[in-house]
Amino acid sequence: MASARGSLPLQSLNNGQINSRSNAFNVQTPIKTGPLKPPGPAATANQIAQQQDQKKKKKKEKLSSLCKTPPSIVRTRTGIGYHRGLFLGEGGFARCFQMKDESGKLFAAKTVAKASIKSEKTKTKLLSEIKIHKSMVHPNIVRFIDCFEDDVNVYILLEMCPNQSLMELLKTRKALTEPEVRFIMVQIIGAVKYLHSRRVIHRDLKLGNIFFDPDMNLKIGDFGLASVLPSKGSRKYTICGTPNYIAPEVLGGKAVGHSFEVDVWAIGIMMYALLFGKPPFQSKDVQVIYEKIKKNDYIFNPTKDVSYQAKVLIKDILATNPLERPSLDEILEYSWFRNGSFPSSFTVESLTQTPRNVMDISKEESAKNLAAAKAKAGFNEWHRNPVQILKSDLESERPKALLPTSLSPSNVKQKYEEVSPVIASRETRPKTKIEQVSKIINNHPILLEKLNHNITSTLENMQTIQEYIRTGNSVKQFIDIDHERPVLVSKWVDYSNKHGFSYQLSTNDIGVLFNNGSTVLKISDEESLWHIIIDNSYGWTAHRYLAHDIPTRLKKEIEVVDFFSKYMKANLCEVSEHSGKNVNDDVFLRRYTREDHCIMFELSNGSFQFNFKDHHKLCLSSNGLVITHLSPHRTIETYPLAQVLEKGDFPGASDPMFAVKWEYMIASLRNKLEMQ
Repeated sequence: MASARGSLPLQSLNNGQINSRSNAFNVQTPIKTGPLKPPGPAATANQIAQQQDQKKKKKKEKLSSLCKTPPSIVRTRTGIGYHRGLFLGEGGFARCFQMKDESGKLFAAKTVAKASIKSEKTKTKLLSEIKIHKSMVHPNIVRFIDCFEDDVNVYILLEMCPNQSLMELLKTRKALTEPEVRFIMVQIIGAVKYLHSRRVIHRDLKLGNIFFDPDMNLKIGDFGLASVLPSKGSRKYTICGTPNYIAPEVLGGKAVGHSFEVDVWAIGIMMYALLFGKPPFQSKDVQVIYEKIKKNDYIFNPTKDVSYQAKVLIKDILATNPLERPSLDEILEYSWFRNGSFPSSFTVESLTQTPRNVMDISKEESAKNLAAAKAKAGFNEWHRNPVQILKSDLESERPKALLPTSLSPSNVKQKYEEVSPVIASRETRPKTKIEQVSKIINNHPILLEKLNHNITSTLENMQTIQEYIRTGNSVKQFIDIDHERPVLVSKWVDYSNKHGFSYQLSTNDIGVLFNNGSTVLKISDEESLWHIIIDNSYGWTAHRYLAHDIPTRLKKEIEVVDFFSKYMKANLCEVSEHSGKNVNDDVFLRRYTREDHCIMFELSNGSFQFNFKDHHKLCLSSNGLVITHLSPHRTIETYPLAQVLEKGDFPGASDPMFAVKWEYMIASLRNKLEMQ
């Protein structure tokens, strides 16, 4: 979300409210600051008065004031129109407005004035924020939708979180119960663990940047200060953040440096604030806050009924030495989490009052609820691809415009003919025609999220390896990996002007991707088939049927599959000499794209196959670390991608145009993301 008050309840605002600003915990501290100067020695009365005058002057000149109210309809370069709605709030750098698309769906638009982007450094910072946020796919992180611009503003379109932020919740409730805070902490820690596994430090975690979505799930927003650590041991040195939440090592500046532990510190600050009603180092004077942080000068208010176990955890998290703080996984092993009451959800009722019976949940039920909350927040997922901010990501492809096409999904020309999965005959198909199932997929958020997450992960690994080789770093870690022969599309027939797209896999399974988005896949070595349909919760749902229990409603689909099976067997040759079953999981075609130079297949196991017109075929594994080459002579070879990129070609059968095709594959995947 915007670095602003966040998503407030949807209600009309008067003119006075539009330009007003609420202060967290009723103190005059800035919402965001960065870079900051380290606190100096005690100031004289005149110096304090001068500082206060400067504060007032800076407040009048805050960059968010340069944001002009968007027009009633904001249009992207591709013609999509968004209707401006209510003003939601503002921070030091941006204002946030409701935006409604033509279907009536609401979004939040973080609006940054172009007039505030006066230097290349500021522009790079904004583009970095967009790049980082765009790559985030997690149930507890605000979903990035789009970014675009007009002559005055840059708009970052985000999912709408209409049920306030934790800051508004605390202002209403004054303090929360320990079971509620446990639930909140699990969701926050799950999202932060995801960020850290991708080498991203948020650096501005605070109650005002964490929002409730329509289902009362918490979402972390505002990546304006987020940064990527290029390696595990590297550090950042900019003094930035929100005063009440800044870790002591951040105040050390270049002399100390900081890393992931600053987010752990902020988690401890939020936990304290939610339980005690205000942050531990609260003061009306920012310099006093800094001094108290450096000295670790805080107390537990004895008038608040907070458990000893909670205080132990807070004390450990707020260790001055970052190396002494518990890890995110270790935090959840504390007895405060394991032995306390834990609710199954956070309800709308909790926004205004203490929920009933929240303290009376049994130990057994609490343990189940904790396990479920951890699973939902992604604690069981181990491997994540690191976010890469490459120079090419931050260089504009349109010199007079602010946003490069590599970061703005809507600001691209339709270079590729999207046919997922419907396509008419090539002679008659208009280049810009959007077909029935294309609309189904492009309007399906869960399905698109799964597809786009896979593309993003693959692209990041491909570009990481390329960057390692370009800079002369060792790629041994990318070569010493296990790999196996992939599942390939060995035959295909495009008959989507009537039925759909038929294909045979190297496993000899036969499938048809029908025009309604469903797939029927007949398994070669057993009398069974899969019926795969688009699902509102999971993207796809697969139903397996044995030969004797196939429902009659699938009779026509089975006839189509059988027809194409016979046709391909009689008229088409295998793509290689290495067919046959080679994996345990059944694979199907998710979607495909036809373009002048090749056809691209996206398979359900996450791999991408490119069939080029010169009869060379390249297949990327689901993580982008392995590549398979099928030559025009139908020989097949599989290597670690790093090995091929180091040599510039395949060690076996050469492809003289590999370098060109490599760039083409990267562009194809990137544009697939940008066109959603």
